Amino acid sequence: MSDHYKSYLLEDTKTCYRYLQAGFTVIVLTSLVGIVTLLAPDAGGLDLRDAYDVLVMPALFIGLGLLLFGVGTHLHIMHLNVVEMRENDDH
Repeated sequence: MSDHYKSYLLEDTKTCYRYLQAGFTVIVLTSLVGIVTLLAPDAGGLDLRDAYDVLVMPALFIGLGLLLFGVGTHLHIMHLNVVEMRENDDH
Protein backbone atom coordinates (compact mmCIF):
# COMPACT_ATOMS: atom_id res chain seq x y z
CA MET A 1 0.00 0.00 0.00
CA SER A 2 2.70 2.49 0.93
CA ASP A 3 4.65 1.79 -2.28
CA HIS A 4 1.79 3.26 -4.31
CA TYR A 5 1.96 6.54 -2.40
CA LYS A 6 5.75 6.68 -2.31
CA SER A 7 5.84 7.01 -6.09
CA TYR A 8 3.97 10.31 -5.79
CA LEU A 9 6.28 11.72 -3.14
CA LEU A 10 9.42 13.63 -3.82
CA GLU A 11 12.17 11.22 -4.82
CA ASP A 12 14.78 12.85 -2.63
CA THR A 13 13.72 13.14 1.00
CA LYS A 14 16.15 16.02 1.48
CA THR A 15 13.94 18.12 -0.79
CA CYS A 16 11.57 18.89 2.09
CA TYR A 17 14.51 20.36 4.01
CA ARG A 18 15.36 22.53 1.01
CA TYR A 19 11.83 23.92 1.08
CA LEU A 20 12.20 24.62 4.80
CA GLN A 21 15.52 26.38 4.23
CA ALA A 22 14.12 28.40 1.32
CA GLY A 23 11.09 29.51 3.34
CA PHE A 24 13.21 30.46 6.33
CA THR A 25 15.62 32.35 4.04
CA VAL A 26 12.78 34.35 2.45
CA ILE A 27 11.43 35.33 5.87
CA VAL A 28 14.87 36.30 7.21
CA LEU A 29 15.72 38.31 4.09
CA THR A 30 12.38 40.12 4.28
CA SER A 31 13.12 41.00 7.91
CA LEU A 32 16.61 42.24 7.07
CA VAL A 33 15.29 44.40 4.24
CA GLY A 34 12.76 45.81 6.72
CA ILE A 35 15.52 46.72 9.14
CA VAL A 36 17.50 48.42 6.36
CA THR A 37 14.36 50.27 5.29
CA LEU A 38 13.84 51.55 8.83
CA LEU A 39 17.47 52.62 9.19
CA ALA A 40 17.68 54.38 5.80
CA PRO A 41 14.12 55.25 4.76
CA ASP A 42 15.15 57.92 2.24
CA ALA A 43 17.92 56.68 -0.06
CA GLY A 44 18.64 58.92 -3.02
CA GLY A 45 15.25 60.57 -3.05
CA LEU A 46 13.35 57.24 -3.13
CA ASP A 47 10.95 56.39 -0.34
CA LEU A 48 11.79 52.75 0.40
CA ARG A 49 8.96 52.36 2.89
CA ASP A 50 6.31 52.36 0.17
CA ALA A 51 8.13 49.66 -1.81
CA TYR A 52 8.70 47.60 1.32
CA ASP A 53 5.04 47.86 2.33
CA VAL A 54 4.01 46.52 -1.07
CA LEU A 55 6.48 43.63 -1.08
CA VAL A 56 6.47 42.47 2.55
CA MET A 57 3.12 40.66 2.59
CA PRO A 58 3.65 38.56 -0.58
CA ALA A 59 7.22 37.73 0.50
CA LEU A 60 6.05 36.55 3.92
CA PHE A 61 3.24 34.49 2.39
CA ILE A 62 5.72 32.82 0.04
CA GLY A 63 8.12 32.13 2.91
CA LEU A 64 5.40 30.71 5.14
CA GLY A 65 4.01 28.66 2.26
CA LEU A 66 7.40 27.11 1.63
CA LEU A 67 7.79 26.38 5.35
CA LEU A 68 4.37 24.72 5.56
CA PHE A 69 4.97 22.67 2.41
CA GLY A 70 8.31 21.45 3.78
CA VAL A 71 6.79 20.51 7.15
CA GLY A 72 3.82 18.77 5.49
CA THR A 73 6.05 16.78 3.17
CA HIS A 74 8.28 15.77 6.06
CA LEU A 75 5.30 14.59 8.12
CA HIS A 76 3.87 12.69 5.15
CA ILE A 77 7.17 10.87 4.58
CA MET A 78 7.40 10.02 8.29
CA HIS A 79 3.83 8.67 8.23
CA LEU A 80 4.57 6.46 5.23
CA ASN A 81 7.67 5.12 6.96
CA VAL A 82 5.56 4.16 9.98
CA VAL A 83 2.96 2.49 7.73
CA GLU A 84 5.71 0.57 5.92
CA MET A 85 7.24 -0.58 9.22
CA ARG A 86 3.83 -1.80 10.41
CA GLU A 87 3.27 -3.64 7.11
CA ASN A 88 6.67 -5.32 7.41
CA ASP A 89 5.89 -6.41 10.98
CA ASP A 90 2.64 -8.07 9.86
CA HIS A 91 4.35 -10.27 7.25
